[in-house]
Amino acid sequence: MGEAQETRREVSAIDRTRRYVGTKETVGFVLYDVAQTFNISSHNAEFTNRILNIDMGLQAAIRPFTLAWDVLNDLFIATLVDRTRTRFGKFRPYLILYPFYGIPMSAMFYVLPYLFLGTDAFSISKLLTNAVLGMFNDLTGTVIAMVRTGMIANLTPSSQERITLLTKSNFFSMFGEELPGQIFKIILDVVANNKSATQKAITEKMRGWFLWFGVGCTVVSGAFSFYFALVSKERVYGSENAREKPPGVRETLQGLLRNRPLFMMTLAEILSSFGLRDQRALYSDSVLNFRNFGAVFGLPGVVPSYVSYAYVPKLRERFSTKSLWILTSHMDHALLIPIYFLGMINGNYRKLMPMLIFFGASNTLQMFLYGAKKVIPEEIRNECIDYGEWKNGFRSEGLTGALRELPKKITTGISDTVTTAVMKGIGFETGDNFARQSDRVAHGIFALSTILPSVFGLLGIVPKLFYNINQHDRERMYQELSERRAAVAENAEGK
Repeated sequence: MGEAQETRREVSAIDRTRRYVGTKETVGFVLYDVAQTFNISSHNAEFTNRILNIDMGLQAAIRPFTLAWDVLNDLFIATLVDRTRTRFGKFRPYLILYPFYGIPMSAMFYVLPYLFLGTDAFSISKLLTNAVLGMFNDLTGTVIAMVRTGMIANLTPSSQERITLLTKSNFFSMFGEELPGQIFKIILDVVANNKSATQKAITEKMRGWFLWFGVGCTVVSGAFSFYFALVSKERVYGSENAREKPPGVRETLQGLLRNRPLFMMTLAEILSSFGLRDQRALYSDSVLNFRNFGAVFGLPGVVPSYVSYAYVPKLRERFSTKSLWILTSHMDHALLIPIYFLGMINGNYRKLMPMLIFFGASNTLQMFLYGAKKVIPEEIRNECIDYGEWKNGFRSEGLTGALRELPKKITTGISDTVTTAVMKGIGFETGDNFARQSDRVAHGIFALSTILPSVFGLLGIVPKLFYNINQHDRERMYQELSERRAAVAENAEGK
C-alpha cells in the first residue's frame, strides 16, 4: 500500500524534466536489456538442423500448429496482463516469477539432443517433443515480451527521461549482450574446422558446448531479469485507474483499432515480415563455415556504433521520428541488394575474404545510425501506448503488444514455413552434412541472406509514411496526459 501511495504522490506533481529513475534502477534496466540478448539464439538454426537433427520437411509440417498455439497464447496472455492489478504493479509480478518457470523450460532445449541421442532426422517423437517444448517457451516468451513493453512504458511518466533510459540501456548493453554469442562462435569455429576430426566427432563435440553455453546463458539472463524486477518500480498512474474496473476485451480492441499510429506500426511490421526469412546465420555457418563472420566484418563499425548514441538527441531534434524510423529500418535492406550482385561475380559468395569486405562496408555505413535504430522503434511503441491512453482514457500494454505482434507472428510463421520448405526443396543437408552444401544450395542460401529478404523488407516503408504523431501533437499529448494522470492520482489519494 505504501509503495502505491508513493507512486501517486510522484505522479501528482509530474515534471517531464525531473529524474524519476535512480542509479540502482537504471543499472537494473541496463542488465534487463542485456538479458534480452544474453544467449546463443543466433545459432538456433545450426542447433536444430545439425545437433538435434530434425528434417526440414518435418519442421515445415509442424510449423502451422505451433503458430496457431502462438496466436492463442498471445491473446490469452495479453488479456491476463492488462487485467492484472497487484500492489507490486501490473508487470513486475511476472518478472519475479520468471526464474521459477522460464529458466527450466528454456534450459530443457539443450538437453533434448541427449534425450534423443542416436535418432535420425525423421524421428516423430523427437519432433513432437521439440514442438511441445517450443510451445511452452513461446508462452514464456510472450509473457516476457509483453512485460518488457509494459515496464519500459511505465518506468517513468517523463517521455524525455524514457528516451534517456533507452539510450543508456542500449549503449551500455552493447558491452555485454553479444559477449556469450561471440565467445561461443569462436569455440564452434575451432571445433568445426578441426581437420583431423570426422564430421560425426565434430557434431558430438558441439553438442556438449551447446548444452553448457545454452544453460549457462539462460541462468545468467534470468538472474538479470530477476534483479531488475526487485529494484524497479512502475510509476505511470494511468487514466484507467479512475475506473471502477479495467476495460473489457471488446472495449480495449475497439480502442486499439482507433489507434492509428499503432495500426501503421503493425502494418509496417507485417509487410517487413512478409516474404522469405533472412538466412544470414545459416549462410555463415553452412556455406562459409565461419561462425565469426558477423563479428569480423562488424569490426570496422564498432567505433561508429558507440559514437552514434552521442548524437541521437540531436537527430531527434533535427529530423522527424518518421524520417529516422524509415531510414534506420530500411538502410540495411537497400545495402543488401548490391551485395548480392557483387557476390555473384566469379562465385564470390563462396569466398570468405570478398564477402567480409562487402558485408563490412555495408555494416560500417549502418553503424553511423545504430543508436537511432535501437532507440527510435522502442520509443515509437511507447508513443503508441501513450496515444491509446490519450484517445481512449485507458492503457492497454498487453493487447497493444498482442495486436502489434500477432499479425507479424502470423506472417513470420508463414514465411518461416515457406522458407523451410524452399530450403528442403533445394536440397539443404541437415546432420553431419550441414557444412557440405552443394553449389546450388549455397547459392540459394546466399540469395535468402541478401536480395530476397531485402526486397520484401522494403515494402514496410509504405505504412511508415502515414505515421501521424508529429512534434506538435506529441507535446500536446504528453501535456494533457500529465494533467490527466495528476488529477487521477490526486483523486485516488483523497479517497
